[in-house]
Amino acid sequence: MNINLSEILACNVKAGAPIIQIISHDSLRIHAECIELSQNNEINRTLYLWNRVEGLRYYSGSLEKVVKSNMNSLDEVLDWFLGIQDDGFSIEDDNASSNTPTDSILLLEDPHYELEGQNPNLFSKLRLYALRKGQGLYSDRSLIFSQPIPQLPVELEKDTQVFHLSLPDRNALMVLLNATKDQYHIDERDFQASSRLIDAALGLSTSEAQLAFAKAAVMKRRLTESEIDLVVAEKEQVIKKSGLLEYFHPQVGLDDVGGLKNLKNWLERRKNAYTEDAREFGLEYPKGVLMLGLPGTGKSLAAKAVSSNWQLPLLRLDMGKVFGGVVGQSEENIRNALQMAETIAPCILWIDEIEKGLSGMQSSGSSDGGTTARVLGTFLTWMQEKTSPVFVLATANNIEMLPPELLRKGRVDEIFFVDLPVLEERIEILTIHLKKRDDRHELFTDSELQKLGALSRGFTGAELEEAVKEALFMAFSEHSEVTYLQISEAIKSTSPLSVTMHETISDTRKWIDGRAVSASDAKPEPLIGDKISQSPRLQQESRNPFVKR
Repeated sequence: MNINLSEILACNVKAGAPIIQIISHDSLRIHAECIELSQNNEINRTLYLWNRVEGLRYYSGSLEKVVKSNMNSLDEVLDWFLGIQDDGFSIEDDNASSNTPTDSILLLEDPHYELEGQNPNLFSKLRLYALRKGQGLYSDRSLIFSQPIPQLPVELEKDTQVFHLSLPDRNALMVLLNATKDQYHIDERDFQASSRLIDAALGLSTSEAQLAFAKAAVMKRRLTESEIDLVVAEKEQVIKKSGLLEYFHPQVGLDDVGGLKNLKNWLERRKNAYTEDAREFGLEYPKGVLMLGLPGTGKSLAAKAVSSNWQLPLLRLDMGKVFGGVVGQSEENIRNALQMAETIAPCILWIDEIEKGLSGMQSSGSSDGGTTARVLGTFLTWMQEKTSPVFVLATANNIEMLPPELLRKGRVDEIFFVDLPVLEERIEILTIHLKKRDDRHELFTDSELQKLGALSRGFTGAELEEAVKEALFMAFSEHSEVTYLQISEAIKSTSPLSVTMHETISDTRKWIDGRAVSASDAKPEPLIGDKISQSPRLQQESRNPFVKR
């Protein structure tokens, strides 16, 4: 859990907690917190620090002084700290031995190496220390473990208070930014401690934020909002280390998406939902959207465009990478991926074709031991309960493969259905793709674009783009500029999905009615050869008694 470490440490030390374990990579912050703890007026103890390389030191003010540089064994330092003689525990009261460190706090760095194996003597010492602590002995001493991974033997679980140190907040990042400015002698004219620069570093650890600021100082000799891209690039390194998420750099905006006005307006209203002004206004973070529709209708493009428009990192979660062969690995992977997204937040978590990653739901329990069901349960619970600024943008092509739990309102803010583009939208899409290719839309009259739009009835946005590409190949091979006839020929030679998937589209439209919001503000065009049929139901719905008929 995220904690105020200063308060929680002081509370546990005063309450006599035998062992405190802090999980974090941020050793500098842990040192600072422990120094502050030792100097607390109600505690006022000497802080000792031990690691295998430097041995035992103690703090005098904020300075370290060596006690024993050759004390490299955890057993040895515990014997010293607990006053254990050659014949074992020989104390009769708190201060039986003049050589024991009374009124002290001992911070052990990386003790997990000894804690992971079979070390009965070490465990017995720590358990006996905890027992004596409960009996009122050692009331003047406290033991703190600092380690990057949550390793703790079963023998010590009941005697140890475990806390995860939260990542640096804005105040801590501001301290690092000012320290970087002083270290690299950045002139005041080239320094801008803006909230946007600090926000860009949120989600980085102390060492990662230090490195990001230092890179900006070295490369640009300044620290301003212009260096935000360098800080964000450091976040990309964090993503690459995880292996479960992919960091995207979209080059498209909402203006590059044809049609889908309802979806665009909905997204535009939430563009500034992650700012402090929105929090002060009383707004919650948006949870996300689910976009349903045929392949090629612009769902993935819209996801990339949202990232550019909102200026938030876009992380793609590949559900295929989540599932592992070792028992429990899949569940751990999904938890790690979601935790990583929260670390980078505010961000957009894009899950493309989510139904393919959950395709084992129908047989989960018999074919995969229930792994898919557990992964889905973890994901749905996180979506329902999350308070972090992670906007989930999931897309799906095959609605029948989606579990009903995912379609329920509350998991996401809205469910949009992306239908085939109508005439006006097809004209807009054709214009966008021609404009992207050396402004070739200027070669066509409004009348020609109108005819091409009418000719391409039933085409998806991807099929319209392919028609434009094919026409360009024709023009290139003929050593001419692209013409209306070439694009019309490319359109006529294409068999769109609306023909090959006629029944699927028709059934999907009927099922979607009343269950999702149209991403477009235009009434869908009827399919050629449409027939009136009874509204179908999904296979999984027929087995769910809680879905209203």
